[in-house]
Amino acid sequence: MTEDPSRPTAFVLAAGLGTRMRSRTCKVLHTAAGKPLLALVLDTVAAAGADAVVVLSRESEAARAAVPEGVPVAVQDPPLGTGDAVRVALDAAPGAAGRCYIVYGDTVLVRPETLRHLGGLLDERRAVLAILTGKVGTDNAYGRIVRGPAGDVDRIVEVRLASAEERAIPESNFGAYAADVAWLRSAVPLLAANETGEVFLTDLVAVATREGRTVAALCVEDPAEGLGVNTRADLAIADGILRRRIRLRHMEAGVTFVDPDSSLVDATVEIAPDVVVERGCVLEGRTRIGTGTRVGPYAILRDTAVGEGCRVEASVLEGATLEDGVRIGPFSHLRPGAYLERGVEMGNFGEVKASRLGAGTKMHHFSYVGDASVGRGVNIGAGTITLNYDGVHKNRTDIGDDAFIGSDTLLRAPVKVGRGATTGAGAVVTRDVPEDTVAVGMPARAIKKYVRPRKDAGPERR
Repeated sequence: MTEDPSRPTAFVLAAGLGTRMRSRTCKVLHTAAGKPLLALVLDTVAAAGADAVVVLSRESEAARAAVPEGVPVAVQDPPLGTGDAVRVALDAAPGAAGRCYIVYGDTVLVRPETLRHLGGLLDERRAVLAILTGKVGTDNAYGRIVRGPAGDVDRIVEVRLASAEERAIPESNFGAYAADVAWLRSAVPLLAANETGEVFLTDLVAVATREGRTVAALCVEDPAEGLGVNTRADLAIADGILRRRIRLRHMEAGVTFVDPDSSLVDATVEIAPDVVVERGCVLEGRTRIGTGTRVGPYAILRDTAVGEGCRVEASVLEGATLEDGVRIGPFSHLRPGAYLERGVEMGNFGEVKASRLGAGTKMHHFSYVGDASVGRGVNIGAGTITLNYDGVHKNRTDIGDDAFIGSDTLLRAPVKVGRGATTGAGAVVTRDVPEDTVAVGMPARAIKKYVRPRKDAGPERR
């Protein structure tokens, strides 16, 4: 956390365990759009220009895993309500000044611009506290906002204590706040515990009104911004809304989604303009896709870098790298460590793991390449398998440039196939094959020197 007085502080309250989730995982570590809830909230406050302080409890201590290095964490022990959580946060941020935001660790749909607008109300209304509100009907358990004659907040009424007239008020408290830090330091000690021993943050409104202070309210048009994740159903709703926002952001930046609602894109995915994402795609983790690439239909890309002008169809790519102009699928599988150089073609029912395929290499069907280095311009025939595992160790296969691997070749690693060498159909290669040599049989043996006519390699291989 910086000590820049011009930057607001955001107190992120994440001490709740979330018992209604019915999970051994604390609530804010459940994921939406591919990231923990707490990480999403921290992204939001950072985008709003604020430095975060996170409040946890002993029960939610595991959520430290979602807190970036350098972000202060305060522990509320025991957790005595939201008002007490703010007290703990203020103690952990002695240098905080000016304005602050107070948000919950499960309110992942609040937008950065909304927080900034909420903070601006403090100056606009000369208020010490500003509350985020929304009109979400009357069939909910949110506290009702009672406004005074000037339009500012007079009080917040909890539903269980509200009269019939108050329960009919459509404007409700969404649970995000902006406050003047100096006033907050003086007001929080004045909050009284209720009969359960808890101190509620909403009681700050009563403190402010007793002092003759102004409490402003920002009523947002999008009711989703007030959604807190308390159940698995809430989590699914939040995930869907976040993913729609993500797709819209990409489309506004020049990405085409053929059937947007059928594709899932994580918050961490990067997509360049002029990419086409066809229906049924799943893009996860640290995936990056270069311009002019077409993905899908029904492709799954996870932590994969895809270059420009590629085509990936109905295949699964995990932890892989594709240079420009690569063609994959349908029904291929790239596992972690697969690296395909420019112009590689990989067809149906092929699998590559921890291997590099050189530029222009073709592996069109029914083959497995694992723990291998494959040169440029290699033809890998149908049914080729690198036998990389001997039961104890993973061994490597090296195939030189312009080699021709015949159909149903088995390459028992460790083994090398030289530049320009050829293996016959059904060969079982247990020994190195020299350059420009034909090897056939079980086990394969070299039978003659043979210089296979080279195809025009194209400018990228000269």
